[in-house]
Amino acid sequence: MKKKNVTRKELAASINEQLGVSQRNSSELVDRIFSVMKETLVQGESIKLVQFGTLMVRDKAPRRGRNPRTGEPMTITKRKMVSFRPSKRLRELLNS
Repeated sequence: MKKKNVTRKELAASINEQLGVSQRNSSELVDRIFSVMKETLVQGESIKLVQFGTLMVRDKAPRRGRNPRTGEPMTITKRKMVSFRPSKRLRELLNS
């Protein structure tokens, strides 16, 4: 089975087809939505999309690891990452 990614261009085309918004405006709309989402996550806030899921920023603690090239042990520094928790409805749809 071939995996397919949805691109910004495809999202904009879908908005254009379903809502009748011009291609340019739909592209700007998609870009603005992602821009607001990025700004919110960078500020450390969560994004809750009802009936879809929640995007949240998590802190990862430092841990021991190995350099894959040399095999030498090293410390992986603490960092922040984005995690996604699907809504109950989305989980049900995926598992049905």
